[in-house]
Amino acid sequence: MDHDALDLFVEKVVAEKKFPELDPEVLAQIKADVKVRAEQHINVAILAALPPEKIEEFDKLLDTATEADIQKFVGDNIPDPAEVTALALINFRNSYLGV
Repeated sequence: MDHDALDLFVEKVVAEKKFPELDPEVLAQIKADVKVRAEQHINVAILAALPPEKIEEFDKLLDTATEADIQKFVGDNIPDPAEVTALALINFRNSYLGV
């Protein structure tokens, strides 16, 4: 997922959470934490969508590959990675917001 798109998602989700007035440093830390958690949700969804026989190969790739190589591998081995990512983010949002 594009980092700018993920940052925009995080901004929106944190705004939807409707925190009271927070110190800018605290808000920045909350956004950083939410971004890490959203990325983890995406990663879990991608692993779950990969064919079982590709997981070991993917694991090895993570240690040495560029982000572009990883995205290519995911695109080659998951029928609709954009949908997997979108569903992961929807599920994360719903969980984070308690809806």
